Amino acid sequence: MSSSEKIAIAAHLHVLLRRKTGRVTDIEWMAANRDYALEIARFSRQKAAEDGHADLGVWADKLEEIMAVPESRPRVPLVKRVADTVKEHAVLAGPALQGGQSIDTEEARYPESGFIESTFGAFQDSEAQRERKPREDAPRYVKGLR
Repeated sequence: MSSSEKIAIAAHLHVLLRRKTGRVTDIEWMAANRDYALEIARFSRQKAAEDGHADLGVWADKLEEIMAVPESRPRVPLVKRVADTVKEHAVLAGPALQGGQSIDTEEARYPESGFIESTFGAFQDSEAQRERKPREDAPRYVKGLR
């Protein structure tokens, strides 16, 4: 069974236990740890017998049944899956992306805008960076606004 089905059953049993017995459980741990799930199922059956809550027994059976079925495939952490995908795409792209290719800088890709450029982070020789020569083809005003 999938982990989402286990979590759904654990969540439903959690809500029933909270409402009927005041017991608070950990849904994710219940869906992941078989021993914890079996103990919660035992507790649910005990409370169902003592207090007459038949639905607790039904959901305890469902939880025990779904925890008996192992997951179809082992869980792979998201970080590892992303790293593997990135490596795979780098291999498929060939030597064009693996090295030796120059990367355009922002200045080379985008020409000067005509507006004053940011000097944030420029502590050395900041006056020289602020002095920009205006482009000759740049309009002085944008749509008549100053």
